[in-house]
Amino acid sequence: MKKLLFTVLSALCILLMPAVQAAPTIDIGLVVSQYSAEVEAPAGFIITLPDGSREEYGVGKYFFSAGQGRIRLDKKTYPDGIVLTLQEPKEPAAKAASGKAPAVSKRPAAQRLLSVNKQECPGEIWIYTTDGGTDLTVVNRVSLETYVNSVLGPKSSPIWPDEAIKAQAVAVRSLAWYYMTRQGGSLYAVRAMEPGFFYGGERTINANIAKVAAQTAGQVLYYDGAPAACYTSESSGGRTVSAAEALGRNIPYLPSVEDYDKDCPGFAWEKRIPVSTISRILNQLGHPIGKLTGYRLSAQDKPDERDRFASGRVRYISWQGETGSVTLTGREFADMLALSSNDFDVFLTEALPDKLDIPIENSAGIEIGRKEMPIDVKGPTEPVWKSTIPGFHFLTGSKDEMLLFRGKGIGTGLGLSKWGARGMADAAGDKAGYYRQILAHYYPGTYLTTVY
Repeated sequence: MKKLLFTVLSALCILLMPAVQAAPTIDIGLVVSQYSAEVEAPAGFIITLPDGSREEYGVGKYFFSAGQGRIRLDKKTYPDGIVLTLQEPKEPAAKAASGKAPAVSKRPAAQRLLSVNKQECPGEIWIYTTDGGTDLTVVNRVSLETYVNSVLGPKSSPIWPDEAIKAQAVAVRSLAWYYMTRQGGSLYAVRAMEPGFFYGGERTINANIAKVAAQTAGQVLYYDGAPAACYTSESSGGRTVSAAEALGRNIPYLPSVEDYDKDCPGFAWEKRIPVSTISRILNQLGHPIGKLTGYRLSAQDKPDERDRFASGRVRYISWQGETGSVTLTGREFADMLALSSNDFDVFLTEALPDKLDIPIENSAGIEIGRKEMPIDVKGPTEPVWKSTIPGFHFLTGSKDEMLLFRGKGIGTGLGLSKWGARGMADAAGDKAGYYRQILAHYYPGTYLTTVY
């Protein structure tokens, strides 16, 4: 009797337990306002129209384009908002784009995915017309956890402390959740190429990282009752920057805090660039100011608030040429020259070789060959010639003139840095649950909540 009663009570408890809510889906902009997109199908797929009708296609490559408010595929046109989903080919199989019976992909069914512009995409593919019906926007709709795992793959490492991976997972999920709650009528919540949050579809998912991230599934950060915008970077160079500096607006939970990222290979960096190269790139970007004669930027040890933030990062840098001048933001200039961050100083340096040609001699002293050996010569560096104008520096104008950019950090330096999270987790011995302390350090005042 007791056993029967226990069984009945257990069944009732299971029935009364709240159902586990599945992860919501997120819309990711893969192709935004472009004329066409290539879709490759390793197996048959279905196009579902807005009215619910369906059409089947087989293995092959298909080129979608837009025109007059319609989606074009070969000689057919479709209305806005069609959905592409993969299926296993039926017998007889649908014809491929070539008109021939398709050969079924030898990959396991679970690994067969539609590709958009060579990027394998799990979930559904939605296609819309935009810009008055002349362009396409292609959206990948996947579960939020799939998105988190795809973004997290390149940002972390399976050999890193679990608590660092968990902290990153919550930060990535939180920013995605923040965008999702503000999507409104937009066709997508995030772009695949979101700065610092690259979505690579299936190919960037690491199974071991995903297994650790799953321990935080559904957890996001909130601040004062609303989703928190948890921006991240790779390395801040020792101290994160505030939202007021990076975004131009104050966000209480994104202040400047100490970072623990000294183990980052790019914590300190140098890059030499010929002055002529800078002039050429400026011209290519629509700034034809001629041969460079100087630039304006205060030194980091004597910062001027007109061109540097309080953190020392470059706010603006101005270049003077023989026929004009141009002023760029520090971030624009760093992106232009592929510098790791806008936290840098500039020095005039000599053009130095990156390798030496060494003769090889036998025991008799006779040369029997030569070998090139790479070298890393630091060489002397001097600040560029200064003028009486504060912060302005003249260039010498020599043919081989080089500028040395010496800086710290990788990325914006805003929010949690992945190397800082690793440093904190290592220092704590990867103590279980420590990811909460990591998040509290980088996003003070926020709190964890489970939304699904």
